[in-house]
Amino acid sequence: MIKGKSYLITLALICQSAAGSEAVTKMPDNTPSSAAEDISLHHIDALNIHDPAILADPVTQTYYVYDGYDPKAGFENKKIKQGERAGVEAYWSKDLINWQGPKLVYQIDQNSWAQADQSPWAPEVAYYQGQYYLFATLHNYKNIFHKPDGRPAIFQRGTQIFVSDNPLGPFKPISDTSQTPQNEMALDGTLWVEDGQPWMIYCQEWIQTGDGLFKAVRLSKDLSTPIGKPITLFSAADAQWAANYSKFVEHEIRASVSDGPWPYKTKDGRLLLIWSSWNKDKSQAYTTSVAYSDNGKLTGNWLQRERPLIADDRGHGNIFKTFDGELRLALHRYFKQPNTRLQIFKLEDTGLDIQIIKQLYGHQ
Repeated sequence: MIKGKSYLITLALICQSAAGSEAVTKMPDNTPSSAAEDISLHHIDALNIHDPAILADPVTQTYYVYDGYDPKAGFENKKIKQGERAGVEAYWSKDLINWQGPKLVYQIDQNSWAQADQSPWAPEVAYYQGQYYLFATLHNYKNIFHKPDGRPAIFQRGTQIFVSDNPLGPFKPISDTSQTPQNEMALDGTLWVEDGQPWMIYCQEWIQTGDGLFKAVRLSKDLSTPIGKPITLFSAADAQWAANYSKFVEHEIRASVSDGPWPYKTKDGRLLLIWSSWNKDKSQAYTTSVAYSDNGKLTGNWLQRERPLIADDRGHGNIFKTFDGELRLALHRYFKQPNTRLQIFKLEDTGLDIQIIKQLYGHQ
């Protein structure tokens, strides 16, 4: 199903900051300060984030999470007032419980291929070669490729990469187009480096393919340019637990949805990918599970976990390590807005797999 992106954000006030540096021995000039004025601290229960990916930044020793900014949301508590262009906002924390923000870190340019009034999906930031790279899925609903009978229109959607010297931006495009293929309706791109080669792992939309696909494309060293044709890892329909239907104009149509890939290599070298879709048991709703490469590489054969990692309307997140080396899983609970909330779980790496130990923070 097409993801609705409207937001109820109860966090407030923009961090006043200046441009920064990437040196590890010196904190960037706009590193969020606990002593900064006009900053409110909020418990994670109040943090409304859809499709979270937490960056544990080694430079600032601060956790960051990013969210699409929708100028049309119209909620009274939305404190960012930056005109009519959509973009990405950031929140930050030292302890994963109390968060500051939001701060607008990127706005869609009026000359972009994407519509400037359409909120980005699934923004995430990777620290790579001394800089910060924002991956965001943008849309152009007006550029329709095809309009099949009885199914949604196929239009331009893709993940584009932006760069900054600081996790709080401002982020600027590294090219004029998306890094996912121009002829694919693509989303949810994320960075993976394998044997020194950067890749983008992403989804190809079920709207275009019938069943959503998980794919990967090689990128140039500066991430600006895709290299060669993408490879297909697997289909969302490969998992026994995944629903084989989606809604269109209130009718169910044949489709398995692919969402939110996040790669992780276990301590024993097993490559896995967490991903999300709708559960065929409707009571379980949005669900997150795991796929495993049989050779530890993107090019391996991918096997699916028989039972999901976690269900009950939880999904689209990432795996990260705390600054003391503990493994964590971030997800959103409740797919539909305005109920969406960030949750964080303690995760164990068993070598062959991952398993959730307990929920640590976030709304129940």
